[in-house]
Amino acid sequence: MASRIMHFAMAQELCQRCNIEDPDRFSLGMLLPDAVVTGNKKAAGTHFDRMTDSTHKVMDFSKFYEKFEEQVNTDELYLGYYLHLIEDCVFRKYIYYGLGLLELRGKEGFLEQLYRDYHSVNGYLAEKYGINKLPPVPKELGGEAINEIYPFEADRFLSDMRGDISDRYYGDEKYFTAKNAEEVIRLCVNVCACEIEALSGGEHFTAPDEYIWEAKK
Repeated sequence: MASRIMHFAMAQELCQRCNIEDPDRFSLGMLLPDAVVTGNKKAAGTHFDRMTDSTHKVMDFSKFYEKFEEQVNTDELYLGYYLHLIEDCVFRKYIYYGLGLLELRGKEGFLEQLYRDYHSVNGYLAEKYGINKLPPVPKELGGEAINEIYPFEADRFLSDMRGDISDRYYGDEKYFTAKNAEEVIRLCVNVCACEIEALSGGEHFTAPDEYIWEAKK
């Protein structure tokens, strides 16, 4: 899935492109699905993963929309969360099939190198998008209905994320480069902007079944 710095960069781009009224609330929502610090990330179910059959999975963002339809259309915290799920779908399709990394899952050292690439690219993105501060966490966040999914640990998550801003860019990535990051950010922003426009007319631009992937064997 996309790194939190990538999600934040996408949020900034969408705020400018789509006239988001509350950028801080929207950006926080876009980071929230990853704000699982002490819990089991897979068990938390914050990304709505499910098997479609015995060998394939999907991140079913339509389930989030069904649960919070009213809020997605009236509250930018929920809109940001919803779009995060779409971004992760686009991102996974890009790296698995666009970059051909699907077959490398499980290869010794692959995941560690990919995370090193992410950290290097973080430094590049932080500079390119002028990322130097993160959205504040409102005191009332704990009472939001969105915590029915998981009791999100936004303060601790954002505190940890501040270290990503100071990551150093080395330019020696192996699997995921700064150029790849720029390309996938553009893809995600385009899809999300189209989804926002479609939502304003009571429709959807994209659907989960466009992003089904082969589950790890």
